[in-house]
Amino acid sequence: MTKLTGQCLCGNVKFEANGDVMMQGNCHCTDCRQSSGSPFATLLFMAEDNVSISGEVKSFTHQVDSGNMLVKEFCPNCGSQMFGRNKGRPGSLAIKVGTINEQSEIKPQFNVFAGSKMDCTALDDSIPAFDKMPPS
Repeated sequence: MTKLTGQCLCGNVKFEANGDVMMQGNCHCTDCRQSSGSPFATLLFMAEDNVSISGEVKSFTHQVDSGNMLVKEFCPNCGSQMFGRNKGRPGSLAIKVGTINEQSEIKPQFNVFAGSKMDCTALDDSIPAFDKMPPS
């Protein structure tokens, strides 16, 4: 069981998470790059019921290549991206790892959409890399 805490840049949105980490990884898709302003997004997934969020979040919903609808949740004050939800995976919540206080818990297990990564991004050869999203 893992306990995580975190907050946005301004501190208006905070969270506590207690439970098993389902998975964590780096996503190099265009959507993650554009929404984060970074070469990739690192996400940690937990059961939604194991995460308690305080403060108001705003959301943006968009459709991805798979046809799934993704929801990005962010602080309306400072704009920090905090969480993501995939309508195709109900009950799962993605936490943007840059908001997590317990940095020692961040251990990505894979890279997805490595086929669209930026040329300047080096991949860790010790974890698997998939050109697209592997079948679930």
